[in-house]
Amino acid sequence: MKKLYSTLFFLITIQIAVGQNATEAKIYQNYPLGMQMLQGGYLLQTTNSTIDGAITIPNRDIDIDAHIGYVRYANFFNVAGRTAGVQVMIPYVNIDANILGYNANKSGMGDVMVVLGTNIIGGDALSFPKFMQTKKQLALAWSLAVTMPTGSYSETQLLNPGGNRWQFRPEIALTVPVDNWDFEAYVNAKFFTRNNALPNLLPSGNPSVLDQKAFYGLTLHAVYNFNQKFWISADAAGRTGGETKKDGIGQDDAQSVTGVGGTFNYSPSLFHQFGINYITAAGGNEYAPNGSLFTVKYTYVFGGGMKKTMQALKNQNQNNQ
Repeated sequence: MKKLYSTLFFLITIQIAVGQNATEAKIYQNYPLGMQMLQGGYLLQTTNSTIDGAITIPNRDIDIDAHIGYVRYANFFNVAGRTAGVQVMIPYVNIDANILGYNANKSGMGDVMVVLGTNIIGGDALSFPKFMQTKKQLALAWSLAVTMPTGSYSETQLLNPGGNRWQFRPEIALTVPVDNWDFEAYVNAKFFTRNNALPNLLPSGNPSVLDQKAFYGLTLHAVYNFNQKFWISADAAGRTGGETKKDGIGQDDAQSVTGVGGTFNYSPSLFHQFGINYITAAGGNEYAPNGSLFTVKYTYVFGGGMKKTMQALKNQNQNNQ
């Protein structure tokens, strides 16, 4: 019971960070230079862990629902002849928790995440007109996601939308197009800095120190493109590691977890995209998080000379009639 309550405070105070689960399908596809994206989304996480699964309580009487709204901005540019991109994601979090019969709620800003990446092989930096005329090709890319401790956090409160520590997630991604299919494999690791202000179980107690070892993960996607507007994906992910220490004492809680799910994406026009994703825990050891994650999102695409090019093509077609 003592270890359970110690883990309990690990669970509900570690950061809630959008996008720290399995990387979504097609996130590493090539984009034309100057293209920008503005995305809004909603996530519902039902689990016995933090939203990123970093800490888990192995107890059936633990229920945590995290409702997360977020905005994400992305911009694509040229680095050494390859397409590169940067994105910023800002979440707002509402947490409902039922822990051993105790109900609690907390809302506030989550931790901001910044992602920088570029293609290594393939993914040539192209203008929009050239991009439209180029076939998909094998691509190898890398990214680094940095989650910053900017969210709401208090060492005296049970629930915290922010995590009070940094996260670094490097990833290597391989994309292999075959006819209407895209086969994707992502290998990643996630590293944590120390949290020096983990709330104590007793209101009068001093905050504890939390350390956590790295996670190592693999994400797989099999994407089928019906046409330029509609695609679906079968998704699978797994990871291992993440053992924690509280005040220097190892908790012997390393995880081994796998998840499966699917993605649906529809683009009624070049400038608008709608997506739905669902992933659920499929197996793991006693410290693996359970539950599921449901995401719905809308993306507005602009810039890169797309509107001008499409208008020129429209005028050309009208003149040819």
